[in-house]
Amino acid sequence: MTFPSQTSVFHPEHHAHLIPYMAAIYASGINIDRTTAIGPFLPPLSLDRLLIWWKDRIAEHQAQTRIIILLLPPSENANQKPKGEDLRGIAMVELDQSQAGDFRGVIDLLIVGQKFRRQGGGRSLIQACEYESARKGRSLLTAKTETDSASELAFKSCGYVEVGKIPNFSRTSVDAATKRGFTLFYKEILLQTQQSRTTAGA
Repeated sequence: MTFPSQTSVFHPEHHAHLIPYMAAIYASGINIDRTTAIGPFLPPLSLDRLLIWWKDRIAEHQAQTRIIILLLPPSENANQKPKGEDLRGIAMVELDQSQAGDFRGVIDLLIVGQKFRRQGGGRSLIQACEYESARKGRSLLTAKTETDSASELAFKSCGYVEVGKIPNFSRTSVDAATKRGFTLFYKEILLQTQQSRTTAGA
């Protein structure tokens, strides 16, 4: 079954009640998918620590040093608050705050709930990250994903250039000795937008 979805930038007044559900979908990626590509945690997870971590990320979003994007069902009423079970995925961009790198961003989270995968949700989240980053003057995005993961395929399908792979980069939830590799990507988002406009106007 296909579930149409749309993306929305996180707004505290409209989405604050979703924080526990954001933590839950994040935790499912670690506990069920056994992936560590989405953050610093390994099971067993502490709910208190997880909620504190999310509140820190939301504080960064409010300080405009981070962008949080939610994947939700389509809604005809913009003022209607989504329900907790409506949350289908999350993506985040960390915005570089250095003077030398204020044109860069890092997509450091991309996760879609199991029930809603293989329906274009990952691509929609990535494209929303690009759009919102470009609005903030960012022209270069990088991403780090677990090698051979669904996220790796999603970034490739969105035109990200693979820089290379780092084997045995992160511990896994399987056991302390097992490690997984990461793949690094980049994409010049404003450059591609300008090229598209030039081609369309030719």
